[in-house]
Parts: sequence; structure tokens; C-alpha cells
Amino acid sequence: MATKDKIVEDKLVALASIAAELHSVRDVAWRVSLAGKNAKVISAQAGDKGLGFKPITESIDDISKQAISGVEEISQEALRLSKIAVNEQRSIDAYQRFKSVADKNPDARYIKSIATAMNNVEKNMRISMETFKKSINQLILLLETMDQCMLSARSVASVSRIVTSNGQEFRDKLKVVADDLDKAARYIKQRLSNSYQHLSNVDTLADKGI
Repeated sequence: MATKDKIVEDKLVALASIAAELHSVRDVAWRVSLAGKNAKVISAQAGDKGLGFKPITESIDDISKQAISGVEEISQEALRLSKIAVNEQRSIDAYQRFKSVADKNPDARYIKSIATAMNNVEKNMRISMETFKKSINQLILLLETMDQCMLSARSVASVSRIVTSNGQEFRDKLKVVADDLDKAARYIKQRLSNSYQHLSNVDTLADKGI
């Protein structure tokens, strides 16, 4: 059972690393959101002269909303994974205690009740393992969706620069927004890449079983 303890411990360490990555992503995602708000303000200030900016500013605003929502979903799923791993650890601890008693007192009158309890705990461990795998797959999907969102953000930032190079009014302000968006998107993509690596480690540990 020591090996099983180590597997769960490593899962929790990897999940904690993902949580740390997501914490920094959340802060930067708010910067993306701010870029979206600034883009809307610029569009409003430009009035009719800024109609050409409108599709871009709307795209930036949409991306900022997706970024905030995506980070929250990813954080919630990562937290769910941690709770499942903790439950798994508790089941392992309980199993160890029951087994220790059973091994020391194989002929005790209560041995059948202990055997029943051990079977129930082992069943809970198996359920935790299956739930953990499903949750990992869900987290992978969420990370992939967020990654696509950041690809879109960088594309929009590039288009924004092309538009602002045409000498239109408010181009300086929009360029600042585009640069902020691109910088935030690159940072988030790197953090997502790190999370993928941590999650790959968790997935490998989950495949080892409990």
C-alpha cells in the first residue's frame, strides 16, 4: 500500500502545480478582460469614425469573456480532481487500518465484518479511480478550449495591428490594446502548456491504478 500512497501523493503534488499555474493565469485573464473593456471604450469614443474598429473590439470583448469563463471552469475542475484524490487517500488509509487489524487477528470473531468493510473501502477506491480518469479527460478538453481561445486572441491582435497601420484615428490606443492582448495571450498559452505537462503526469499516475 505504500506505493499506492506515493501515487496519490504525486497526484496531489501535480494538481497543486496545476493550481499554481491557473492562479497566475487568472490574474492575466483579467488583463485580457480589461483589454476587452478598453477596446469597447475606444470604439465608443471613435463614434462613426470607429466603425471599422467595431468588429475587432467586439471580438476582443468576446475573447475576454471566454478567457474569464474558461479559467473559472478549469479551476473548478482542477479543484474537483484534488477532492477526488483526497477521497482516494482517505480510502487507502482506511483500507490499511482494516488490513492491519485483520492480519494481526485472522481468527477474531469480528473478522467477517472487517472483511466486509475492506471490500466496501476497496470499492470506493475503484470508483474514485474511475471518476478521477473522467475528470482528467474533462480538464484536458477545457484546457484545449482555452488554448484555442488564446490562439484566436493572438489572431485578433494581429488583425488589430493591420487595421491600426492604416492611419485611422484612435490607432495608437487600439494598438496598445492589441499589444496587451497579445502579451496576455502568449503568457496564458505558456501557462496552459505547463498545465498540460503537469496533467500528463497526473494521467500517467492514474493509469497505474490504485
